[in-house]
Amino acid sequence: MLHATVFVGAAGTKLAASELETMSFARFGYAPWFMYLAGLAEMLGAVLLWVRGYVVYGALLLADLMAGGAVSHLRVGDPAMLAAPALGLMALLCGIAVAHRHELPSP
Repeated sequence: MLHATVFVGAAGTKLAASELETMSFARFGYAPWFMYLAGLAEMLGAVLLWVRGYVVYGALLLADLMAGGAVSHLRVGDPAMLAAPALGLMALLCGIAVAHRHELPSP
């Protein structure tokens, strides 16, 4: 699944503390440790997208992270176009969650 690869790459930039990610998280007003937490959550979400029966959980985790990313951009006054990729990925991930809802355990 291509989506998982995208998020592994995004997680890698956070976990490697790339200059761009470090500057972005600082600009958003987040503590440095939060960047690592976000990277670990992205990595977990990407792995879950590959595990049968857990795709919904991975998609929803990543959708939540994308919502947070979009809100972070808008909160600091970035143009809406900078939040658009996160919102697009969030919509796609919600679609994946819906498509795999049959994998959830029955109540």
